[in-house]
Amino acid sequence: MTVMMKYDYKSLMSIERERISSVSRKRVINEFYSDRSRIIYCSAFRRLQQKAQVFSLEPNASVRTRLTHSLEVSDLGRTIANRIGNILLKKNIISVRNVPCIVSIVENACLLHDIGNPPFGHFGETAIKEWAKTCIDTALPSNIDQNELLLLLIKDFQEFDGNPQGFRTVTKLYTEHDKHSLNLTYATLLCCLKYVRAAGEDKGEGILKKAGYFQSEKKLVEKIWNTVGVAPHHRYPLTYLMEAADDIAYCMSDIADGIEKNILSEENFCKAFLEEWKSVYGEEKVPVKLPKEYKGFNRDISIPWSKFVMDYAVDNFFSHHEKFYEGSAPELIQKDSQAGKLLNVVKQVSRKRLYTSIQAESIELTGYAVITGILQSYEKMLLMPYGKFLALVNHQEIDNVEVERRLFNRIGARYVDAYKYALEEYSSTSSDFSVYEWWLRTHMLIDHISGMTDEFALETYQMMKGISLMRT
Repeated sequence: MTVMMKYDYKSLMSIERERISSVSRKRVINEFYSDRSRIIYCSAFRRLQQKAQVFSLEPNASVRTRLTHSLEVSDLGRTIANRIGNILLKKNIISVRNVPCIVSIVENACLLHDIGNPPFGHFGETAIKEWAKTCIDTALPSNIDQNELLLLLIKDFQEFDGNPQGFRTVTKLYTEHDKHSLNLTYATLLCCLKYVRAAGEDKGEGILKKAGYFQSEKKLVEKIWNTVGVAPHHRYPLTYLMEAADDIAYCMSDIADGIEKNILSEENFCKAFLEEWKSVYGEEKVPVKLPKEYKGFNRDISIPWSKFVMDYAVDNFFSHHEKFYEGSAPELIQKDSQAGKLLNVVKQVSRKRLYTSIQAESIELTGYAVITGILQSYEKMLLMPYGKFLALVNHQEIDNVEVERRLFNRIGARYVDAYKYALEEYSSTSSDFSVYEWWLRTHMLIDHISGMTDEFALETYQMMKGISLMRT
């Protein structure tokens, strides 16, 4: 069978990095193994163990955190990628050496997919976005005009999301070596881009409905697209596999955690599932078997249902291969498919029975208050004139900034370094310098908060409000 050049996966598996690696690796696969090592030894990855999947500050170790969820996503992603890689091999589209590369790239992206999530998950995101809608009025120095540039840049915060923050984390915020952070391969970075527009750009459906990267990383994303040969605002084809693995994992694991916490039982879940299915799809046949006896959620439901969806995902990838390869398809698990309907009903049950539970909602309200409170406390630092803030950055003596100094001293050194590296790109004599500087200063603050664990954010809030003394 003749290889069709339009399916050039080898070129897409780019091992190029922003900084040339100091280690010489003879095998391509070792570049992606190196990516994985950089990810799992990264402190932002470890912090996921204290960030909520659904239930924050959870004492039951069996209930998932963002870390255990990410590990499960990587396992599902590896399985899907391996199946697709071997079919591509059989179709003579890739070589045998390319199969483990595809698997490793997807696995890396799965490990990274939640790394930018702030404390308290989606309610943390909401708190940042809502604060950003008012920050121009409360945290903008008087010397900065609300011009068109500012209104564009501030979209980074008004459209804040864990996805673009994750991309920013791995490309900007680990400055121990230099400004290139983890310095991951272009292939791994592209596979992380679930959404393919910048904050402030026109919204659309599917892959354009959310911001996938901030204005602060826009030039880098465009450079990587151009280098690898991915069309602008198109997905990297392997990203679909990561997204499918995430959808399957959280649908099943959220229910499993609800059962673990005795919010519902397997029997109650199955009854709720059937009720929801009939209300949405009427008499249409359920595509999976419901257990007659309940011996365990994983055995009865999670494993066989996940397998059903994965089988569909693999088949659909090749049924519409050209669209997935060119990155124009909306998603791998189509909403109108049997697999899509199955996941949709599970999600609806979770929304009605889990996410609205008193346990979940109480934590969400707490998280919203915590993140909002920290942001409001830091507004003092954002209101500082650049000259005074620069003195703080350079650890110079300056009067009448005692509170601001103590706020600044709590910000991690890597976030300050990322701010300084980014500021070097802008001339201090430019008419727009003050706008860019304030924008980067605000990013530094959001970076700091996003990097917190749920518990540390709570302790920080309590300390700032005088509720308790932080002794560490």
